[in-house]
Formats: sequence, structure tokens, C-alpha cells
Amino acid sequence: MNETIFTILISPLVILMYGSGLLLWPLRRWRHRKQKVRGRALAFVCIAQLVSYVVVACCTMVIRLEHFYYWFIFLIELNVVFTIAGLIAWVRDNTYERGLEGEAAGQRAAGAGKE
Repeated sequence: MNETIFTILISPLVILMYGSGLLLWPLRRWRHRKQKVRGRALAFVCIAQLVSYVVVACCTMVIRLEHFYYWFIFLIELNVVFTIAGLIAWVRDNTYERGLEGEAAGQRAAGAGKE
């Protein structure tokens, strides 16, 4: 019984270790759900991480390592790289969207001045 409770309590940590990069895109989409225009860099990073996980899964079928858990070390390393790339993409998308909002506000102000 204690082992089951421990497994349930440690599950969020496992998700963060292996999938925090995958959680960035849905989190950002949820936070900015009312915006009509969104940047796409973070979506690209998320899809690239999914593809890299599929590649690692295919490699596990072909390449045999001494211990199977070595593959999980690769997944953790990929997650660290893609989490950093995802944070950079998040900042880039925010800058892009703010630039578009400023540009649209400038056009509205110029349009109001002509009338």
C-alpha cells in the first residue's frame, strides 16, 4: 500500500523530468487563449520534441544497450534541451505578438488621425 501511494505522489515529478518541454506549449496556449494571432515557434519546439522522442523509441528497438534505463537518460537530456529551447521560443513568441499588437495600435491611431 505504501509503495502505491509513493508512486502516485512521485508521478508529477516524473512528468516534469520527462515532459516539461511538452507542457510549455499547451500551457501557453491556455494562458493566451483569447488572442487571435499567436507565434508558432513554441509549437515547432514541441513538435520537434515529440519527433525526437519517437526517434529514441525507434532506436530502442534497433540498438540494444546494457541496461534499458539508459534510454531514459537520453530522454531526460532531450527534455532539458527542449525545455530551454521552449523557454526561448516562449519569449520570442511574446516579443512577436507584442510587436504585432503595437503595429496594429499604430495603424488604428494613424487611421483615426486621417478621419
